[in-house]
Amino acid sequence: MTDNGWLSKLLMITGKSLPVIQAQVQEMKREYELAQGGKPERYVNYGVSSKLIKRASMKTAAFGGLVSVPATIPGVGLIGTLLAGITADLVYLVRTQIELCYAISIVYGVQMDEDELKAVSLALLGFSGSAEAAKGIAVRTLRGAVDEITVAYLRRGIPDSAMDVSAKLVPRFAGKAYRLIPFLGIPISASLNIASTMMVGNQARKYFSTWEDCPELLSATGCLSEIVT
Repeated sequence: MTDNGWLSKLLMITGKSLPVIQAQVQEMKREYELAQGGKPERYVNYGVSSKLIKRASMKTAAFGGLVSVPATIPGVGLIGTLLAGITADLVYLVRTQIELCYAISIVYGVQMDEDELKAVSLALLGFSGSAEAAKGIAVRTLRGAVDEITVAYLRRGIPDSAMDVSAKLVPRFAGKAYRLIPFLGIPISASLNIASTMMVGNQARKYFSTWEDCPELLSATGCLSEIVT
């Protein structure tokens, strides 16, 4: 897992197209609004984003546990099989987390072109494993940090920026020796995937929810793009 090129290419795409994600999120919001009987928009957005984070966390937990199963089967839990499982887990985890960032941006009505949204999602993925994120920094500080990273990614170009992010992500997964532990590897892998996805989701919600307080900035063209140019 030393060559990060495959992951950087993965970071450029999602499993679902943006229009598909938009349609699914809008349907979720309509259903939530009907169920909650006229609750304020802020309440609805928080509730829907919570459902998205929980759903994504459960999906990554299930997949992480599944790819750890070979370690529990005598004669099957070979190193090659486990490395393939770790790679598949990372691919699935990253795709799911990128889609989650996209979905949460839609919940909060943030209008960005796709390059800007990709750059923000990359920034959130890289930031969520950092020491600053672990300290639980303030929302406004998070917004400033992610905006700064996003601007740098847009200036540099998404492909090269994806290489930077992949270089940060791979070491977090390359040392997953716990998968070699029969039976224990399954719940550990699942719980770590949950924690990682919840971290990304909560940071994405912190970031995108700040746009609620700045209606005049609902178009990223008025902020990130102008800074880049």
